[in-house]
Amino acid sequence: MSADYYRGDRAMRESGFDTNFHFGPFGGATHHYAGVGLNSLLYRYERDLQDFALQLGKLAEAKQWADAAATRKAAMDKYLWSPARGMFMDYDFVAGKASTQPYATTYWPLWAGLASRAQAAALAKHLAVFERKGGLSMGERSSGAQWDEPFGVGAHELARRCSGLDAYGFHDDARHLARKFMATVDTGFAHDGTIREKYNMVLGNAEVKITAGYTTNVIGFGWTNAVYLKLHQLLQGAPAAVRATP
Repeated sequence: MSADYYRGDRAMRESGFDTNFHFGPFGGATHHYAGVGLNSLLYRYERDLQDFALQLGKLAEAKQWADAAATRKAAMDKYLWSPARGMFMDYDFVAGKASTQPYATTYWPLWAGLASRAQAAALAKHLAVFERKGGLSMGERSSGAQWDEPFGVGAHELARRCSGLDAYGFHDDARHLARKFMATVDTGFAHDGTIREKYNMVLGNAEVKITAGYTTNVIGFGWTNAVYLKLHQLLQGAPAAVRATP
């Protein structure tokens, strides 16, 4: 695999994540992985840059970005999609095998619009892997790290997963999960009048005890406020801003 597409050392921080264990304990093996999250982001950027180039009349540049996106999608289908699991899985290119730990980023290809309809249908069938009382957890592994089970972070997870599901036609699932997360935020607000950075998806509240990462659950966190409003729009029937692959 080309290092241009799979620089593992960028995979966690440049995907927007803080401490978690989905690339090994404390992210210590991050540089070994082709991450679903980072590659989904890069695909989305390439498609966006293609659109910008077309609007500017730069057809040659638009083709370059379209080719880059197509190459990335083909590589993701080959290395990151697991037909047996029905999920996108991070790929350890040093060991030459896929991760065995499902993680929240498996749904990012829906948000990026690169998943096929068949892949989207398979992913929708596996929501129970992540669904908890308060919404979607980050994964199955409870490590004590701030972005592992039982925690959920609105900006990086709920918005991308709900909008992706909605874009591929899984409207009931998207709205069901949106209501769950919004109810969790409402519960926390009713308790102490605050909106927080992250939430406990298992308990459905803002009780967060972290042993690895930022231990403070920051009050008044902007991304939670923004996600709450976006999910409210989704419940009102606003179209998801995702280009879904046929």
